[in-house]
Amino acid sequence: MKRSFLYLLFLTTVFFSCENSDDKVFEESADVRLNAALASYEKQLVEAPYGWNAVVYPGGGGSYGFYFKFDDKNRVTMLSDFSDAAAAKSKESSYRLSALQTPVLVFDTYSYLHVLADPDEDVNNGVRGEGLKSDFEFSIFPDSVKTDVITLVGRKNQSRLVLTKATQAQATAYANGDMAKGLAFNNIAKYQPYFKRVTLGANTYEITVNQTTRSIKLTWLNGSTPKTFTTSYYFTPAGLAFVSPLVNGSQTITGFSNITWNATTTQVGLSGGGANGTIVSAIKPISVDLAAARRWWQSPIESGGDWRSATGFHVNGVDDAFKVADLKSGESIFAFYIYQPGASSRNDLFAPIFYDGKNIFLDYGHAPATPTFTADGRAIFTDAGRYGTLPTSGPAIESAKLLYDASGFYLIQTSDETYDMVSAKDAKSWITWQ
Repeated sequence: MKRSFLYLLFLTTVFFSCENSDDKVFEESADVRLNAALASYEKQLVEAPYGWNAVVYPGGGGSYGFYFKFDDKNRVTMLSDFSDAAAAKSKESSYRLSALQTPVLVFDTYSYLHVLADPDEDVNNGVRGEGLKSDFEFSIFPDSVKTDVITLVGRKNQSRLVLTKATQAQATAYANGDMAKGLAFNNIAKYQPYFKRVTLGANTYEITVNQTTRSIKLTWLNGSTPKTFTTSYYFTPAGLAFVSPLVNGSQTITGFSNITWNATTTQVGLSGGGANGTIVSAIKPISVDLAAARRWWQSPIESGGDWRSATGFHVNGVDDAFKVADLKSGESIFAFYIYQPGASSRNDLFAPIFYDGKNIFLDYGHAPATPTFTADGRAIFTDAGRYGTLPTSGPAIESAKLLYDASGFYLIQTSDETYDMVSAKDAKSWITWQ
């Protein structure tokens, strides 16, 4: 009982001491401190005399270059490398700094920045309902605010926005449309052959670009050993910038500059790694993965799955060249093209699959024999039969004719679960399997 009384007396003394302490941790209230922080951040944004270089890294991957110039009337002028028009013509919208859970920079009217986040997949080639999983509201954390660099984090998708103070020369280059000039690199998509190479100094690189994911892969030979490098990229007034540099011996490539496009010869010229080069076409890989074709065929055998393509063959620069997406079976619509190795003990299956609103089904198709896998890394397909009643002409027939071309195909593994099957005849035809 005595012990309890002394304990109560101790608590009372501590409580009384705390209540009467004049010590203050902060001189101002939380609201005053927060408003001061917002004013400081706005001052830093506005007083950058030549604006800000910016890179957005959406939550869905990739990287996109921007230029921002903020004023003290809550207006921001911007350029974006998302398209030729956005890189050449500036657009003005509004912004504000708000106090939410943290200080937040909000771009509050539709702008080039919102294009990345637009939920309409037709706007940005992203995911329906999500776009590219980018943001237009960004949290500001004090530790990420430096004199010349500010790193912000998107509130919804955790995309990153990195602002770097621009120089006078960079601001002038943006105004002159130099970022738009760099987008001439996108003409690489107009090359008909799948394989493309560029020689920079003593090194020849196979260059593979995915403009949807904003990634670039360079492959080269170190003696007879293939080496690969992959990075995201974005555009600046100087050209195309790699997110990570390629270091190949004494040559370092941080991106490409002096980008030109010759429509007559269908060639992109550029500089990189201290040398000038021209991207040229090739009809085979710089290094053939000799095991890829058999690995592609064997994988569904082991997993019990199949390979699917949403658009069929790309031919001579045309996606879905045979219009398989227009196929119908009665009232049922096209779902995807399938290649199923080992569909039976005697053959594989190559066919359109249809959807009736409830289920997918096979109406007709081709039955290739097990491919021949050549010593130089190709798969060659031959006709062993058919499923159902085939049409006499049209997308399915044309697709099979190409599949059965005697030159065969190289299989290019593009990820753990995707392959491009490229014609070994001229590399101008291919189909993506996933």
